[in-house]
Amino acid sequence: MKALSSTLLTHQRKASRRPLIKIEVQEYGHPAKYDTDSIQWELFAWELLHSDTKAQNFHGVALPADGSLNRIRLQGTVIYHQRVTDPGPGSDYTSWTNLGNTIASSHMAIAALGTEVVVVAAGAANLYRRQSADSGATWAAWVQMANARPCERGCAMAYKPNGDCAIVHASDINDPTSLYIQKRTGGAWSAGLGQRGGDWEIEGLAMYYDGDWNIIALVLEGSYLSVVRMIYGDGDQVAAGTWGTDQKISLGRARVDVAAQIALRRFTTGWSWATRDRASRAATYWEKHQAVLEALAGESLDVSGASLTLPDNYPALLSLARSNLPWVYRLQPGSEFIDYNWSKASSISTRAPYGLAVGCDDTYLYATQANEVWRTPIPAGWTPPTLGSGPGTKITIPTNHILRVIESVDPEQQSELDVELDNSEGTYNSPGEGDIEEIKRGSRLKLHIGYRTSQDDTEEAGRYFIEAWDYNRAPGKASFTLHAIDAWGLLQRFQFNKPVEWNITSDDYTVYELIGQVLKSIGARLSYRSRSAAITTLYPKIEVHAGESAATVLSRLLSLVPDVIYFCGLEAYILYPQADDLPAYHYEFP
Repeated sequence: MKALSSTLLTHQRKASRRPLIKIEVQEYGHPAKYDTDSIQWELFAWELLHSDTKAQNFHGVALPADGSLNRIRLQGTVIYHQRVTDPGPGSDYTSWTNLGNTIASSHMAIAALGTEVVVVAAGAANLYRRQSADSGATWAAWVQMANARPCERGCAMAYKPNGDCAIVHASDINDPTSLYIQKRTGGAWSAGLGQRGGDWEIEGLAMYYDGDWNIIALVLEGSYLSVVRMIYGDGDQVAAGTWGTDQKISLGRARVDVAAQIALRRFTTGWSWATRDRASRAATYWEKHQAVLEALAGESLDVSGASLTLPDNYPALLSLARSNLPWVYRLQPGSEFIDYNWSKASSISTRAPYGLAVGCDDTYLYATQANEVWRTPIPAGWTPPTLGSGPGTKITIPTNHILRVIESVDPEQQSELDVELDNSEGTYNSPGEGDIEEIKRGSRLKLHIGYRTSQDDTEEAGRYFIEAWDYNRAPGKASFTLHAIDAWGLLQRFQFNKPVEWNITSDDYTVYELIGQVLKSIGARLSYRSRSAAITTLYPKIEVHAGESAATVLSRLLSLVPDVIYFCGLEAYILYPQADDLPAYHYEFP
């Protein structure tokens, strides 16, 4: 709190006093402003790195530790592999090599950890894997998995950080409603089937490891495809070696016209009795699976192409195509896979009947299919704009030019100051030039008020920033009016140019520190006169939407604590009000 001079205190008590107003205009360098055209409204900013005319089919992507992009795609019965050592704009995404044969219209999988890359695919009656020890540059021979079914109905692979890994797969061989799992522990692969019986007809699988083996399955129920969450426990949310309870989640439910596909293809198996009466026709598991493949090939399936990835220090991401439009869903921050709390984060403007496979390195998230490669930065912390130069040269408006001053003060919203000046002699016709060069948008106005004394004493009463001005003419009068706003007004005009998330994966900022971050957007500095315990111990999870104003974010933060904030220009002060606080002293003007 400022102390008034003894002269002002004396004059304030007089029965008669003459008011005095002084206005200073000072150049001010604010932080660099974002170009509003660059506002990123979605959580991700997808960039198309490559597109060609390759036929869309089953595919996959993995990124080993060297940063290379490893892609696989199916063409007929051939698995093609591509390795791009430095993926980015201008890289070559056209070179493919033959990695071997599989079953036509069969799922396959690729995964990487460190420099190891593994591809999993189906043989006629078995599961096969092929491994690279040098990030996909060279490959060992195909190896038949012991006692394993093929994976034509679905396949996914994931690693534990210690190098253990697992493969889940589904097949038409013997039991199309069972899910099979193969595990590598300590370098040795399991020899048994690891069969998990159930009611689901699998039509696609995705998996990642995060304490348990977390699985997304597309399953066929009659003529519907649904999305199901499955967990094979490893001791986190589910006991090791056991299956958690499956849960259907509402990310997609599509009708597949099984009957029409059967009639169209004229299948002759699966009749329920010898009369072969079509009214009693019962579709086999294989026929329903073929109906799904037919829908995929015709690009008419509503939900398809599940893929999962878990970036470092960021929630898990699920890619899923809905009516051929791929979406990337994000596991809600702070929740677990078992909670199946997914939010729709971003769509990608392309057509992907087999979905987009997602993978990531430390910086980027990649989404690929047989004919396309997309990339976006993984959302990270927000960096405030570069600090401006602050106060510069200043001028003082002659007192006899000041016709009127109107100040509207709101401690928690934009406050405004209007200063009307006499312009009868054209003094203010050219703002920003000559003797009034300092009068420009963004310049700081200092309002001083006081009394005419022997020293013409005044005290600074407010700091504002010029936002606009206008001219007014009337008979015998010409005026120039400056319209200025305070720090709250600047905060309202600042929009975040991308989504921002704080304390999502770890406790990085207290409320006090977050307020300081937000204030940096306008170049303001934060300090305190007093503050509560909560403001320095609470670590809130905050999500900021693209285009949201800094003022709104500041208000949200202040609503979490009992503290209040005061501004003097771009100096911000936190105060923790108490019942025994001394009353604030101010003097009325005039």
